This record gives sequence, structure tokens and C-alpha cells, in this order.
Amino acid sequence: MAFSWSTHLTVDTNTSGTSIVPVAPSPKIKVLYIAGWGRSGSTILGRILGQVQDYLLVGELRYIWDRGLLEDRLCSCGAPFTKCPLWREVVSRTLGNDNLAAARAMVDLRESVLHTRHLLLTPNLAALRARVARMGQYANSVERLYHAVQQVGGARVIVDTSKFPSYGFVLQTLPSIELYVLHLVRDPRAVAYSWESRRKAKLDQDGSKKLMTPHSFAKSSLVWDEWNLAIENLRRQEPERYMLLRYEDFVTKPRSSTKSILRFLGEEETDLPFVNEREVRLDVPHTFSGNPDRFSAGNMVIMPDDAWKQGQGYARQLMVGALTWPGLVRYGYPLLPQGSSSLHGRG
Repeated sequence: MAFSWSTHLTVDTNTSGTSIVPVAPSPKIKVLYIAGWGRSGSTILGRILGQVQDYLLVGELRYIWDRGLLEDRLCSCGAPFTKCPLWREVVSRTLGNDNLAAARAMVDLRESVLHTRHLLLTPNLAALRARVARMGQYANSVERLYHAVQQVGGARVIVDTSKFPSYGFVLQTLPSIELYVLHLVRDPRAVAYSWESRRKAKLDQDGSKKLMTPHSFAKSSLVWDEWNLAIENLRRQEPERYMLLRYEDFVTKPRSSTKSILRFLGEEETDLPFVNEREVRLDVPHTFSGNPDRFSAGNMVIMPDDAWKQGQGYARQLMVGALTWPGLVRYGYPLLPQGSSSLHGRG
């Protein structure tokens, strides 16, 4: 969406110069947090939702400190992160002048205290909140960050596709964040096939020919298990703000699925960027991390991606199924191998 500039700045002048201090926060910020293991459709779903009037897609905002500030990756608008007018203003309001040192500190805090496994191994919510408290300034900076995004982007709803269960828990603890968790699930055999066989270019690193890091079928399957269980634990605090959506259901009826998400958010139905049930008009968003498809624009027809059913062999499907069968049952996926490859026994 096009963003509007807020003019409510407070300037603090001291002996070290002039810095921008964030304005007083508004009562609550509504954030739609798309959580789930990668290669599950979060990029296209986030882009569609980000084009709803007064919604702003921020992509994987969890990575703003490292991929944004420290690595200066390309925003999908084409500018380096530090040159993008939206992000430059957001960072200024969040961190002030000494933002590189602050960004390094934020990365250290993010990676040192709370991990996804803690959501599974620490059933006591008070103990988990204590871990967030041990992160010190990190939580406060994250809260300021979302207020800055809301003010600069003029957003009523912020769409965050960071996906990490642990980061979702941090957002749940912030008093001024009204968090809605959209749990996005895809058949783990399709996910494993994508991670193993589809090496996508890192278009967000200017001049780079590097490819996105692949994952083995075993790692993908185990992370799929861990993350989906951890995301379900996010439901414990506010179950009415949790929604499960299967990728397969979304790509079958994308417009209808999008409408159901708006209802989940308690938002009025409005004009959606759909030409028909499957075809959608996409503009370039302001995101600095994630799937390289975020750099594209124009009309797109959303269709199920079932290439894994032919491309992934019988033995591989059996192995992924053996590692993920409880989740296959829980989310309504068939246990037996799928597609023509299952008839030929290819490994």
C-alpha cells in the first residue's frame, strides 16, 4: 500500500546533537502475525493482505536489525534498506542516531534468551514471560518499532510474516500490541521438496548471485514438527486470536480465504486486490527479507503447487511421513505417499 507520512515528531537536543525520539504510542496496534515453517505460502498471502486498504505488509520484521540495518539488504521497492524512505524514517523514530550499535545489541538479545524450543519445554507461561523480561531493552525496542511502523506507514493493521514462534511469543507479551496469530500449515512433504529442490536466488543482496540456504528433508521435517507445536502453544494466551489456515485450502480458494482472515481480525470486508477468485493484482511492497518473489508485481493466478507429488520419490515421501505423521493426522493430510511417483518407487 502507499504509505503516508506522520508529522508528529519530538526532537530532543542535547550535547551530542539532535536525535528523534518516538512519539507517545497509541493505545493498541493490531498486528496480524503469520507463523509457520518456510515454503508454506506466507509471502503471497502476506502480499495480498498488505494491499487491503490501511493494511501494511512489513515482511519478516524480526530481521530488521541484521538484514535491514547491518546488512543493508534491498527493499523490494528497489532501494537499499537504509535508503528506502519508509524504513529510514521508521529506524530514525525507533533507535535515533546511534542505530548500528543498537542494532547489534538487538541481534545479540534476540538470539541469546528465547528460542522456539523454550515454548515446548517451558509449559509455564510465567517462566516464558520471565525469559522475555531477561531480554531487557529488546522488548521495549520491538514495541517502539511497531509504533513507528504504524505512524510512518499510516497502518490500521500491520501484517508481519516473520513466522518464528518465539518472536510471536515476544509480541504477545507487549502490552500495546493486539496480536492475531495466523497459523499457516502446508503438507510437510511439499515443504521438504521445496527446501531440497528449489534453490531461489537472494535478490535482496545487491549484486549477489548467492542462493537461499537449502534444508535436507530430515531437518525440514523436524523443524516442521517443532514449529507447528510451538505455534499452537501461542494459542494458550488468547485462543480467540488464533486461526489455523492450511496452504492447500488457501490456494484452492484464495479470495474466500482472504475474506475469512478479515473476519478473524474483526475487520470490515473491503475491496480486495482480486480480479476473480484466483487472480490477484500485486504491487511491490516495502519488505527487506524473505522470498525473492516479493520483488515481482502485476497480475498473478494463484494455483496449487503440487509438483512435489511427481518430483518427490516414494521412499522420500515415506521418510518425511515417518518423521511428521502426528502432524499429518492432526492437520488432515493423508498418510500414504501421493502422486504418480508413489506408483513407481523412485527414491
